Amino acid sequence: MEKITVLPKPAGSYQVGFTHLNFVDESRVDFSRQADGRNRDVPIILWYPIDEPGERPPSKLLKTRDLASLKQYPLYKLIPNSICDIGTNSYQDAPLSTKNSKSPVLIFNHGFSSYMEQNTILMEHLTSFGYIVVSVGHPNDGVASYPDGRSIPVDLESIKELTKQSRGTSKTFRKNIKLLAGNNLSMEDIRKCTQNYLHASKSMNDKVEVWVDDIRFIMDILEKMDSGVIQSQFAHKLSLEKGIGVFGQSYGGAASVLACCLDNRLKCGINMDGAMYGGMNDKYKYRRPTMYMDSDMLPGRSRYFFSINEDDTYHIIIKGSRHLDYSDFTYIVKIWLLKLMQLFGNIDGIRMIKITNDYVLSFFDKYIKQIDAPLLEQNPYAEVVFEKRLRE
Repeated sequence: MEKITVLPKPAGSYQVGFTHLNFVDESRVDFSRQADGRNRDVPIILWYPIDEPGERPPSKLLKTRDLASLKQYPLYKLIPNSICDIGTNSYQDAPLSTKNSKSPVLIFNHGFSSYMEQNTILMEHLTSFGYIVVSVGHPNDGVASYPDGRSIPVDLESIKELTKQSRGTSKTFRKNIKLLAGNNLSMEDIRKCTQNYLHASKSMNDKVEVWVDDIRFIMDILEKMDSGVIQSQFAHKLSLEKGIGVFGQSYGGAASVLACCLDNRLKCGINMDGAMYGGMNDKYKYRRPTMYMDSDMLPGRSRYFFSINEDDTYHIIIKGSRHLDYSDFTYIVKIWLLKLMQLFGNIDGIRMIKITNDYVLSFFDKYIKQIDAPLLEQNPYAEVVFEKRLRE
């Protein structure tokens, strides 16, 4: 396999800047072991359109200290150190583009045990088309990287507890996921199977509430940045009045859709191959345009949520894909052991990136920019199984 030295160029007309920030939520105590009773400290990376980078060099994909933190989690120990040498198309702290008075805003959430830069190719792609994209770090459940040099790995003790719990309920999970792949289920059967497989992990249902609160806290921060209460080059530059789009991969995808259910500032959401942990709680009302993007390993797990949403809803399955194909790893390196574990599929990484980029951009173009999105009308990809339910 050819060694990757630089990420693919984004397709849009803007160049890409980014900044790395963190904010402390004084209203919430972080009860995790690692936080030791301190308030919740949420890092973000904010990508934004620029006109020219000046003399700045493009950034590297991942800092060495963050890779070391990521490798504390056994799943990622085989990631080659060369990932830190891969060049991106992003320039740190470059001046914001002057071409538009305001830019539409999207919020991204990484997967469980992952890191904020896991979908940099997608972040750069969306930014090159004029979006400001904010990737939220979720401390303790992923690598928390801070501008001051701190890099805090996932809480391994928590992971051990989750692993022990999942082993005890794995038969229930597998049985109900298999049933959901069938064609002859009533709506009540789909609901029961969905509830059974999600409730197989109580801790995962509980933890997602913290992630939803992180998302809503960062929305508060964005409002303060736009108003100028928090000083930055983004004052009066964020198009928040049109609503914010939210999306994520895996656990971050579930948190994104749930946050969209609770907060009217979020206009639409995308879940990229995430089980909807927490989603059976009655407080969540599914009334926003939503897209569920799944691998073909667990094709039925989004059926219930696709069916009950009261607004436009899309479901795509990318044939030949697996869970980690919905991240940069599908392009950078498909680690052989993880492929044996069914975390990567046989789909070509470049093709996977193109399909993902196209569908995510089209969805947000339609519901945030409110412009035509032909891809949502007719699917041109042989690899994609596409269905939709539109509000009458």
